[in-house]
Amino acid sequence: MKIMVLYNDTAGKSDAKDTAESFKNYLEEHDPKSEAVLQPSNPDIEPETIQKNAKEHQIDTIAIIGGDGTIHHVLQTFVDQLDKLTVAIIPGGTVNNFARMLGIPLKPEEAFETILNGTDRQIDYGLVNDSMMISTMTIGLLADTAAATSQEEKQQFGPFAFTKRFFHYLFKKKQYKLEIIADGKRWRGKSQLLTVVMSNSAGGFTNFDELARPDDGLFHMILLPKLNLLEFILYLPRIIRGRIAKVPDVEYFTANEIEIRAQEKTVYTRTDGDPTDNLPVKMKVMKQALRVRVQEEDLDAK
Repeated sequence: MKIMVLYNDTAGKSDAKDTAESFKNYLEEHDPKSEAVLQPSNPDIEPETIQKNAKEHQIDTIAIIGGDGTIHHVLQTFVDQLDKLTVAIIPGGTVNNFARMLGIPLKPEEAFETILNGTDRQIDYGLVNDSMMISTMTIGLLADTAAATSQEEKQQFGPFAFTKRFFHYLFKKKQYKLEIIADGKRWRGKSQLLTVVMSNSAGGFTNFDELARPDDGLFHMILLPKLNLLEFILYLPRIIRGRIAKVPDVEYFTANEIEIRAQEKTVYTRTDGDPTDNLPVKMKVMKQALRVRVQEEDLDAK
């Protein structure tokens, strides 16, 4: 293997560079025939610089250190070469939806071992206009919550950092007037919350939607016109079991292609935790177009 190890050395209080060096040492000890090239990846480095370095070293595998935002950023850099690359993950974020949905170990040394001795799995990725999507796209309540939750809060509290902000925006009861076209079917109405997932993992919880798999070729859209707090508490057991589609008043769609518009002038979206294009957006699933190294025993996991 010729592996480019990509890490964001500017994300919060990151020790990603130390992890990258540890992996390079691990590789030299356990697989001396392989080669590791360390490459910082952050907003200050042009994608063309990274692409050129990968081409010069004839890279066949990219190992990404970080959470969903870093993975999203790196895969966007290589979006035109993904059919020729194997993607490996060394989790280093606070939520790690992508790693959790594939059963990739969260401890660095266990992730190292998976890269050397795991197996490859073909999974989907999505496009939101021209932006890569690996996990979730949100509009409304969840997007507003994510935007208002600081990096320090996420590092300290993990998924629970969102809870306080979530209820703050819940009580504001803000709704958006949306038009959604999902594989040709049209929906119009007001919505307080819209989220699109590509697997059963969202917000750090691995049982968000029991119907979603990372290789089914579908977006799974959960749309809630109005979130009533008492109903939310009443149906919490269903939500915890991943049966959010069975909660009354929830609109649930699956589709390979989605278009979302809004009557409001500015409606924000967040994809994999980062800001993306304001509405309108067009979304498309690239079915099983991403090859990821996973633990062999987790090959059939959701």
